[in-house]
Amino acid sequence: LLKIKTLDQVQVVLLPSVVLCPLHSKHSLGSHEYVQNCRKWEAEIKLKLLSQSTMRRDLARTVRLKPTNLPISDRLRTHTHTHTLDNYFVPPQSTQYKTVDRVVQTVKNLCCALDEVETQAITEAVRRVKRSVNLPRTRSPEVGPMIYEKYYLMCALTHNGRNLFKPIQSKKVGTYKSFFYHVKWDELLNFPMAVALLPLEAMLTLSLFGVLNQNASGSPDSNKQRKGPEVLGKVSLPLFDFRRPCPDPNTLEELTRADRQLLWDQRHHCRAHTHSLPKVLASAPSWDWSSMAEIHALLHNWPSLQPVCALELLDSKFADTEVRSVAVSWIESSSDDELADYLPQLVQALKFECHLKNALVIFLLSRAQGNVNITLYLYWLLRDAVQDPAFGRRYDQVLGALLCLCGAGLRAELDKQTRLVILLGALAEKVRQAGGSARQVVLQEGLERVQSFFQRNSCRLPLSPSLEAKELNIKSCSFFNSNAVPLKLALVNADPLGEEINVMFKVGEDLRQDMLALQMIRIMDRIWLQEGLDLRIVNFKCISTGKDKGMVELVPSSDTLRKIQVEYGVTGSFKDKPLAEWLRKYNPAEDEYDKASENFIYSCAGCCVATYVLGICDRHNDNIMLRSTGHMFHIDFGKFLGHAQMFGSFKRDRAPFVLTSDMAYVINGGERPTSRFQLFVDLCSQAYNLIRKHSGLFLNLLSLMTLSGLPELTGAQDLKYVYDALQPQTSDAEATIFFTRLIETSLGSMATKFNFFIHNLAQMRFSGLPSNDEPILSFSPKTYTLKQEGRIRDASIFSFQKRYNPDKHYTYVVRLLREGQSEAQFLLRTFDEFQELHNKLCILFPLWKLPGFPNRMVLGRTHIKDVAAKRKIELNSYVHNLLRSSIEVTQCDLIYTFFHPIARDDKTEGFEAPPLSPTSGRVEGEVKLSVSYRNSTLFIMVMHIRDLVSRVEGTDPNPYVKTYLLPDPHKTSKCKTKISRKTRNPTFNEMLVYSGYSKETLGLRELQLSVLSAESLRENCYLGGVTLKLKDFDLSKETVNWYKLTAGNGTGHPQGGCF
Repeated sequence: LLKIKTLDQVQVVLLPSVVLCPLHSKHSLGSHEYVQNCRKWEAEIKLKLLSQSTMRRDLARTVRLKPTNLPISDRLRTHTHTHTLDNYFVPPQSTQYKTVDRVVQTVKNLCCALDEVETQAITEAVRRVKRSVNLPRTRSPEVGPMIYEKYYLMCALTHNGRNLFKPIQSKKVGTYKSFFYHVKWDELLNFPMAVALLPLEAMLTLSLFGVLNQNASGSPDSNKQRKGPEVLGKVSLPLFDFRRPCPDPNTLEELTRADRQLLWDQRHHCRAHTHSLPKVLASAPSWDWSSMAEIHALLHNWPSLQPVCALELLDSKFADTEVRSVAVSWIESSSDDELADYLPQLVQALKFECHLKNALVIFLLSRAQGNVNITLYLYWLLRDAVQDPAFGRRYDQVLGALLCLCGAGLRAELDKQTRLVILLGALAEKVRQAGGSARQVVLQEGLERVQSFFQRNSCRLPLSPSLEAKELNIKSCSFFNSNAVPLKLALVNADPLGEEINVMFKVGEDLRQDMLALQMIRIMDRIWLQEGLDLRIVNFKCISTGKDKGMVELVPSSDTLRKIQVEYGVTGSFKDKPLAEWLRKYNPAEDEYDKASENFIYSCAGCCVATYVLGICDRHNDNIMLRSTGHMFHIDFGKFLGHAQMFGSFKRDRAPFVLTSDMAYVINGGERPTSRFQLFVDLCSQAYNLIRKHSGLFLNLLSLMTLSGLPELTGAQDLKYVYDALQPQTSDAEATIFFTRLIETSLGSMATKFNFFIHNLAQMRFSGLPSNDEPILSFSPKTYTLKQEGRIRDASIFSFQKRYNPDKHYTYVVRLLREGQSEAQFLLRTFDEFQELHNKLCILFPLWKLPGFPNRMVLGRTHIKDVAAKRKIELNSYVHNLLRSSIEVTQCDLIYTFFHPIARDDKTEGFEAPPLSPTSGRVEGEVKLSVSYRNSTLFIMVMHIRDLVSRVEGTDPNPYVKTYLLPDPHKTSKCKTKISRKTRNPTFNEMLVYSGYSKETLGLRELQLSVLSAESLRENCYLGGVTLKLKDFDLSKETVNWYKLTAGNGTGHPQGGCF
């Protein structure tokens, strides 16, 4: 520290040891993504201090940029047409008509290179040159019957998404052929509006229709027997020579004409609500030249919008250049991290600009010059957008400008990335096309070619400039056995202190939808964190690098739910314990398991909310991942916005979101509901309500992507799904009740488990034991050998113990003797673990004779002392005979892994310590209530009850809540909730409403609340109650609190009795 203090602050820089990304001096240490991830995974934060003089600057722009002729379009490169031009100017060496043929063919080649553009002047010149040399006439080759007999245009002028007048139709004409087939109208169309009255950003929309030739036989859709004209193409362009999209007339805005007029009339009073500007501008009655002064004056006098609110002004509804320029000026205040969050939408908004040179392009290029991360992200977004058939040329020009500005070093790096992506794309496609065992051979050959690329230079990955690889770790590379057969790549970090980089490269699937879904989840996580709610969301990077291909970051130490569940057989999806036991295997210490369970509760809540709001479908158990630290997350977002995959005539995703009983087992800490599940419900409700407050943001971000070409986001009908899911018109209390019902529906749905089971069957492989990188036993994360452990001399079942962790069960104490050890070891194993050992031995040694396992069916209860005593004798015989089997069996790794001591073997807590039995008459527990008042109505939301005491030993109550407003001699104010079955910790989230009461009247009343257990064969039992004086509540605001239940409630109910 003393040495560091003596250094000049300007001369040193601090950066993480594992990524090549310096920390920002103006930001706190904890605000950096690397530090946040270390804290999330509870990993050591590794930093290093370097002198600024030793920092790499190979991506920085030089002081003087070398003049470089960068082609804007790949179509027009001089060297490509050198041969064509030489042919044109070469002196004639043959007969005259052949020379003319050569010239005509050369001109045709040039036209083809220019996107098949043949002007009228070229057509006329070719006709004249042929006539001038009096070429011999030959019959033109027969042209097959045309699919379309006639063609016509529909012409319209639009502005802000609306037609300015009824579209005008041209005459219907046929085709003629020169170099190519042409349609010629030579028709003048008059629009019924003066040019002076047109808005500056008015768009000319042309739609080409084809009238089918009923005699043609080559129609691709002849089986459909189409009769009417077909739309063959559509283009929108301003009254200047620039292309842009036709704004979508459909919108989620439900304002009537009268509402819009009222909003416009009161526009100056809306300035107090700054976020209302887009709606006010959208309500403007006219955008003609006479209205622009008023609109622009309103715009410039409006208070500045937040950058996220200003994004809405870049939608297609706002074509005015000044409006869009002001919106960009407000967005300029956003940080680089915020800009990266919304960069895909800003790139899409370039389609809606009237001119190529505009404020948005200048803003993006200027911010890219100051941040390498922005440059890299923008580069790949533009590379992907260049393939857009309607706007690719515009994006090509912006991409060329970006490459001109980024500097020679960064340009060379981007070129390396592009070449690497081409190599990986070709390899992934070959592996996908190969079949069976040939895939591994094709993979190895292709990896060698990729490795030769790295031998020439290292390369940063498209995912992040901080991820630089110097070579492949070929032994760790493989492919996934899914439909797309993506590559699993392991790359050696160029930083010697950095960790191995693991990514997936996929072809054959459009990753833009995955990018969008992950972007929405990342923004949700940012909103939650800003509100102080950390749901432990796992964010990973994904980038589309071209049509149907891209790269995805792999999250370390994670497995799919399917892989975890099938450890318990193909029906493992129907069992409750797999997830909990998998987490306990990797977190053997009690405090580690508690932390992993907490991470699971929080991350599962975030996943439920995010997947429901976005309508993520195709949620089988290979698309849900679990990290060893307890963090759950989803992958593969090929279906979203409610576009569920069908199984015959049924939707595969029948539940609102994935929440199964094995997840509830981890949340509750056992089979019975506990207060931890109430925490989970509260987290879901809080997260859901926080996202609802930003409904406009998510709808606007998705709206900007409707013209991006995503197959499942094309218009207002897709946005409506998100709108309905967010329910922006409801109150927070109503939304809490709504989401609680969704949790109940999802948890009670068997369709999800059945979907998992069907997927298990489809993916089932007869592979025997797990591969080398997988645990050999479900309760042991590692494999142990005879050499490591020492030979086992003898083993026996010493005794059995009753345990409660969390539910009652028996464990068997194994006494173990090893060679070279004088004292015996004692291990704790369950009956299920002995059964797992036997099942895997049978798979490993199918031809060996193994001792019989005591697996006969036990009728009635299994976790009782008599059954445990019988099993002790049977297991002792089994172990005795097993260790006297053949040497191949007794010395295998499976045996020594089973008998290796684990953390539970050193603990004694939980033995013979049953939970306290309820005492008759004893009342315990608390109830959580929300009390609010509005519109002469009292709202009582019964949220949770925890730690109830049952009146019948060994059973759980069936609680429900009943309330009265006292005094009430005739009991007319009774309200009650539904019954929650078999739980001491029920969650209700139900609203009890008392209407028609003034605040003064309520000040004289008391709320009496009773908790009862519904019994079918006897009277309902009183479990506790509480009486609250309403005068003690501030009814001007919502009050949420826990209240202790007591034995007496003033109703005459016997304390602790039944009635």
